[in-house]
Amino acid sequence: MKMRQIQFDGVGELRQVEREIPPLKDTQVLVKVEACGLCTWERYIYAGTESMPFPFVGGHEIAARVVETGAAVSSEIRVGMPVSVAKWVRCNQCELCRRGYDNHCLGNDKPSDKGYSGPGGFSDYLVCESYEIFPFPEDAPIHYAALAEPVACVTRAVNRLRSVTGDTVVVVGAGLMGLLFLKLLKLRGYKVIVVQRSAARRERAAKMGADLVLDPGAEYWPERVRRETGGMGAASVVYTAGGSAAVNECLDAARIGGDVMLYAPTHEERPPVDLDLVHFKELVLTGAIRHDKESFRQAVRLLGSGQVEFGDLNLRFGSMEHLREEMERADTDREIHRILLRWE
Repeated sequence: MKMRQIQFDGVGELRQVEREIPPLKDTQVLVKVEACGLCTWERYIYAGTESMPFPFVGGHEIAARVVETGAAVSSEIRVGMPVSVAKWVRCNQCELCRRGYDNHCLGNDKPSDKGYSGPGGFSDYLVCESYEIFPFPEDAPIHYAALAEPVACVTRAVNRLRSVTGDTVVVVGAGLMGLLFLKLLKLRGYKVIVVQRSAARRERAAKMGADLVLDPGAEYWPERVRRETGGMGAASVVYTAGGSAAVNECLDAARIGGDVMLYAPTHEERPPVDLDLVHFKELVLTGAIRHDKESFRQAVRLLGSGQVEFGDLNLRFGSMEHLREEMERADTDREIHRILLRWE
């Protein structure tokens, strides 16, 4: 039996290939991919902005159905059931896994025998380790399972904040990830201020429940945050976009003893950060990247129970066979939050 994959052979080069599906090991699961999100990460690799060894098969936001299970796989994972796939090596043996940083598992740095690098979700069938499989409710839209991955990443970041219910948290940027922060922070009972230049994105954030939306081009927003918090500043500030200038504004907007979460890189070689603000205000400057197994479990439960839903986001379905055109569509229409790819 063969599987189809969309493979990147180099920067700006892709093609459809076929590979034999290897025999399942006792701990593995074969799934049929029902939908896979087109993330900016794959687009960056295709454009050469980020690097991965070629050939590369992307696709890490995966909704699927179980086709076959290995002999040692739990009976809770059944043929035909919908699942969300957390395609990330977690060896549970390296120092980082044992310290609770399985999102940095050293097993991901080892050479693969697959014949390509990458998570492999741009496939019609995919072999997974059983620990990568998270059962998804039958009565929930199966394509939501593909969005468990970004929700899990945001969940892990929110879990790292020290704020408490009722505190004010600022989210800088209202793209998909910023809006997911808004959803999860409101769910936990925070007052949320969203900072965003785009009027359309500010309007969407307001409709989705932001307590206040600010235009950084119209005012120095850290001052406004202080006015809204009785002169104190925000308990936490989450940076998702804007470069080093926005990072320094985040530091300025945080209250004494507050948190500043760097969820996204600045993509600057040596970003000028005002470290004196960290020192004099006793700030906790931290970061978050990817999901861990616990945040993925939490995300699947939130989506499966309907506590987080996506009817207010701009989701579009696209064709896996026309991936090049779908990437062009995502680059052209920046208001599409996610294109979910399916095989025709």
